[in-house]
This record gives sequence, C-alpha cells and structure tokens, in this order.
Amino acid sequence: MTRKIFLAGGTGVLGRRVVPLLTAAGHEVMMNVRNPVAASEATAHGAQSVTVDLFDADAVAQAVDGAEAIINIATAIPTGASAGFKRGWAMNDRLRIEAAANLASALPTGARYVGESITFPYVDGGDGWIDESTDRDYSSVTESVRESESNAIEAGGVSLRFAMFWAADSAHNAQLRGFARRGIFALPGASEAYASWIHIDDAAAAVVAALDVPAGTYNVAEAQPSRRVDHMAAIATSLGRKRLRGLPAALVKLGGPPVEALARSQRVSSRALAEACSWEPQTNIVDIW
Repeated sequence: MTRKIFLAGGTGVLGRRVVPLLTAAGHEVMMNVRNPVAASEATAHGAQSVTVDLFDADAVAQAVDGAEAIINIATAIPTGASAGFKRGWAMNDRLRIEAAANLASALPTGARYVGESITFPYVDGGDGWIDESTDRDYSSVTESVRESESNAIEAGGVSLRFAMFWAADSAHNAQLRGFARRGIFALPGASEAYASWIHIDDAAAAVVAALDVPAGTYNVAEAQPSRRVDHMAAIATSLGRKRLRGLPAALVKLGGPPVEALARSQRVSSRALAEACSWEPQTNIVDIW
C-alpha cells in the first residue's frame, strides 16, 4: 500500500536513509526541510520539500492536510560536553513534546502516525531479555520521551523505541571511536552488562515497516545484543589496540541519573516488531566495529 507521507526529520542520520526507502517503495513523500541544501537532497531522492515550523500548530495542520501518514523522526540529540547539561537537551525536548504534539494532533482522519522513541529508559535487565512490557525509569533527559510516546499512541499510531544507533556518519559514533583511539570505551556500564544497538539501515527499514503494523509500541534493536566487554574487544581490534578500558564508576556516578541510565544492562528484544511484519535486523554491531 502506497501513501502520501509527511516526513519530519528527513535530514538527520536516520532520515537520510528513510527517504530513499520510502520513495523506492512508491510512497509520495513531502519532507520538511530548513535550507536549500536539504531541499535539493529531498528532490534528489524523489521527495517534495516543504518548510514548516514544527512548533507552529496551525502551520503544521495546514502542511499535513491530505497526508495519509505522518512520520516524525525529528530529533536534536546533543554531542560532546553539551550532552552533560540539561540545557543541551532543550531543543530535543521541544521536538519530543511540542512538535510531536502538533504533528499527532494534526493527523488526518484514517492516517497512520509513526513516532520515534528510545530504549534507554528501560530499567536494568541484567542478563534477561527486555521487551516492551519491561518497566521504564525516566531521567531529566529522557522524560520528554514519555510524552512523545503518549502522543503517538493516542493518535492510534506506532512508537518505535530505538536502541543506540550505529552509523558510519554519526557524530556520536565518531565521538566513541575518538575516545577509543585514546584507549577509552566511553559507554558507561559494567563490562559484563549488555548494550543494545541498531544499525542505521535496519532502523530505517523498521520505520518503513511501521507504516503497516498494528498500532502500538515496538522495540527496534539488533537481533543479538552483546556485552560491553565484547564491544570493547571488537573496537580495540579494529583500531589495532590490545584493549580498551572502561569509564571509572565514580565518574559515572558523578554524571547523575542520565549517565547512570546509560550504564544499565539492556538486552533488548525486537521480537514483537519482527513478528508483526517482514522486518528483521540484519546486522549485529559487535561484528562490524
């Protein structure tokens, strides 16, 4: 089934993969852009570009009129030192709360809504598998996710809880490898704790698949998450190092709840999404560092 789709967030690391998949599948894509370069990229992939202030409810309602689906993957995740401060997450929070509410509220009757969420709020699962029913514990930088998920579900849509993105062109991946070159594995947590990732191409395929699955919340993660110690060994090998050392527990504690949340053991299962459609994650990240 092909649709007329309004896409918010099409210029991000995820969106750049989603747009060509949508147009290749025959969907008519109207992509929100903010500059001429993004507009030309949209056109190159067969999408139509439009510029809309996502924080203007009236403008959003006008822009999505006639759409048969809204895909909201607009985020502003901070990198570097700014990620350690609440103010660094201000724009991301606005997108999760205000923009998501505007898009969901403007959803035309009968249209499908697909929104982006994350797996990080899940409580520590130890060695056990984490599914969508697992308890969640939000911190100051993830609290906005609760509201964005609520908007998606209230709209009768889909909320995709993504694990950590792995993408060659991701600033976060570049930062992680930068620390690794200095011998440090910058993802907090015990060496035996599980870390769940999702390859960006698998994530993009999940977004497209979500257009046709039953409404609800779905995890999106690699098929076989690995322990941090295995990722450390894989990254060290790829860089020609003997080993990496983890972050000190005292430093993690100093970072407070947001950093401590990243240190949790999360072995996330995507079985629900895989069983709802033909999507299957193709890459386990430990194999490609």
